[in-house]
Amino acid sequence: MTSFDLNEPLLPPHAETVGMQDLNGLTKAHFQQARRRSLKRIAAAMPALSFSELDQAFIIWGFIALAIFLLAQFSMLSWPDQALVDAALTGLGIVSTSKLTWRLACSESLRWVVCLWAVLMMGGMIATAYGIFCGVGIILANLCLLWLSLCAAGYLAMGIGLRSRCFTAASLVHGFALIEVQLHPSDQFLVSGLVMAVTLFFFSVVPWDMRAAEAEELCGIQPITRQISRQISGQISGRISRQISGRISGQISAWRSESINRK
Repeated sequence: MTSFDLNEPLLPPHAETVGMQDLNGLTKAHFQQARRRSLKRIAAAMPALSFSELDQAFIIWGFIALAIFLLAQFSMLSWPDQALVDAALTGLGIVSTSKLTWRLACSESLRWVVCLWAVLMMGGMIATAYGIFCGVGIILANLCLLWLSLCAAGYLAMGIGLRSRCFTAASLVHGFALIEVQLHPSDQFLVSGLVMAVTLFFFSVVPWDMRAAEAEELCGIQPITRQISRQISGQISGRISRQISGRISGQISAWRSESINRK
């Protein structure tokens, strides 16, 4: 009868994979291979995502809005500290997204869109900082209403200027959110942040309607119908030019033969 060695540690520092441990390792290896194969199949089935400069701007502002309002809802930081963090994030968002979209805005005469949102965001930050550092109660009590109103105004201006129903609908969504935060004031920062962020993320991954000229430039492609029409017109013009040149050359040769016969 064997006895236990009490001096041997219960869990050896370097366990050797023998016996059933080999089977466990083999099962784990097979499981990992099966998981990798399934992940490859899922990745192959999923469509490839590519984000343009405009999509990246939407994503950046979505994360900034989510961070600012979640900080206001759940953080224990003081209002002055939150104002400094919010100002830094907003300034970073204005600079980075303006740099991303300025070339496109200049090429399509949409500089007013970039300037519009920059003015709205800067105005909102100035009003927020004034309310916090100067202790203006009416501003502090209506911060969510202020920012939702600014976003609704910006989306409405884009909807009218770009003739886009999606941006107009986004303005209406922010308008309904104004009513929601008044009905549930305890979660107003959470609701406001989610509405703003989800709207921005939605525009970053879903195509939205606008005028054809802007859509072509923003997407970086030309409509298929225009490509087909150009190809067809090119083929037709080529055939017509060949027929005309053939007839002209035939008439010229006929005139030359007639002149030679007369001589």
